[in-house]
Amino acid sequence: MKYLKLTIYELIALGIIVASVIIRLVLMSQNWPWTDSDEGTFGIMALHIAYQGAHPIFVYGQIYMGTLQAYLGAGMFHIFGPSLFSLRLGVLLLFVLFLVSLYLLTRTLYSRGLALVTIAILSLGSNYLLTYQLRMYGGYADTLLFGTLIFLIASWLAISSKPQFSFRSMSQRSLAFAAWGLVVGLSLWSDDIVLPFIAMAGLLLLLFCWRELLRIVALLSILLGLAVGMFPLIIYNLHAAPGQDSITTLLKLQNGSNGPHSSLTTLLHRAAVTFQVSISTMTGNPFCPVSEEATLRDPTSPHTLSCTIIHSSWSLGYTLLFACAFVLAAWMTYQAWQSWRNHKGEYEKRQNLARHTTSLLLLCSAILTVLLYLPGTATNWPGTHARYIIGLLIATPVVLWPLWKNARMITHQASKLARTKSIASTLVIAIVGIFYLIGTIIVLTEIPTAQTYNQQDQVLIARLESIGATHIYGGYWTCDKLTFLSQEKIICGVIFGNLRPAHNRYQRYYDIVKADPHSAYVFPESDYKVVIKHRVEQNPAKYHVQFVEGFYIVQPI
Repeated sequence: MKYLKLTIYELIALGIIVASVIIRLVLMSQNWPWTDSDEGTFGIMALHIAYQGAHPIFVYGQIYMGTLQAYLGAGMFHIFGPSLFSLRLGVLLLFVLFLVSLYLLTRTLYSRGLALVTIAILSLGSNYLLTYQLRMYGGYADTLLFGTLIFLIASWLAISSKPQFSFRSMSQRSLAFAAWGLVVGLSLWSDDIVLPFIAMAGLLLLLFCWRELLRIVALLSILLGLAVGMFPLIIYNLHAAPGQDSITTLLKLQNGSNGPHSSLTTLLHRAAVTFQVSISTMTGNPFCPVSEEATLRDPTSPHTLSCTIIHSSWSLGYTLLFACAFVLAAWMTYQAWQSWRNHKGEYEKRQNLARHTTSLLLLCSAILTVLLYLPGTATNWPGTHARYIIGLLIATPVVLWPLWKNARMITHQASKLARTKSIASTLVIAIVGIFYLIGTIIVLTEIPTAQTYNQQDQVLIARLESIGATHIYGGYWTCDKLTFLSQEKIICGVIFGNLRPAHNRYQRYYDIVKADPHSAYVFPESDYKVVIKHRVEQNPAKYHVQFVEGFYIVQPI
């Protein structure tokens, strides 16, 4: 019941979380961030789950990303009705649970004070951070929650581990092992980017709970939890075609993402852009945002020397903090191990060792996350794909711990050097918080842009409906967005270049559009010139063309 005990710290934490929810509800109510077809796909799945009895295991068009967020969205549709706002409430719920879990984890490892500072900072954020906390993209908000929960449960089991337990304690621990297995199972279904946290938390259990794991009860509890959490994956793999099972798919994704060439030069380049752009972006740098896909309309900055300096300086600062945290965690773990070895009968020594080991393994999880990201072709778009290292945020309290430790050292009896270190550490924490606040303020200034984009989408949908163009061909970044926003009043099939189908996530839509000889073509100006303009110019009498909100609508006559 320790976790449920309320103090002034917990009340402040509640206030911080409520404030973070209010900020995000305001943004969502103003249609920030603006939506796109990736989110539209989740919206379509949520509609099908809520109103058509569908039960998709994976995201439409994929066999490797789970649909938990779509099911949450479907639940919100039943409560609040279908809309972009209600769809995103499911993602917001995951983020709130992440903050709660991170507070509990930080409190367990360090102190309530650091826990408050951590969630206060992460309740704010840059455009990039807030986007992936609100847009329903699948996997990313899940990873934050599940990665934190996996370590929270594992740390509790490790810290409270003893040679002997009462029957009541054994029952509680069996439930905890089952809960750990359940969260691991759900996270494996959701997205494989959580694997480093599963591996390191599993190692933590092996190090401190190995005696229990040799007993059938603990092992069965984990397996039962895994089976429940992985139930969708189990069902799929029982009927998967050869070569389409989850393990083969994971290996294909890993091998395919590495690209044909992994020379030393290539790896060094990937490491450089990861350091300069991806780490800076994913850890909250609010300045000089980077987005390589112009169609997404996300904020981006020119490739200038000043932006390069900003990105590199932010990443360098983060890396230095991370390195200090790693060295300190390793040293404290070693000292705790030495102390425990010399006093093996003392339960408190073992608890202390478990805490420091958890901190060290959390940092190892973050390192492994980046190492798995480096070889992949995701680094070709280091800004857009920085989301694959979102797990770095889970290690935030461990990275802040050396600063917090120094900041708490200030006393009247402290030496001048100690007080200087304390003041400097306090200033660094404050500066980080200020930068995150600046990021949030910048986001608030983007609300008019979000409203403009949303209005453009609604005007385009209204025009299509008014002219009877309910079956259309379009580009990938147009189709599922319009289909969801219109609640399937507009059915869109994806084509490009040679007018052939391209990346239709829900094949039935394309089949419907193809079967209609009067289906229109809807493309932004850049794609219109590539896809359909030549055909229109060859037979202008056969088409009626109009330009609405940046899109060409081409209707066969």
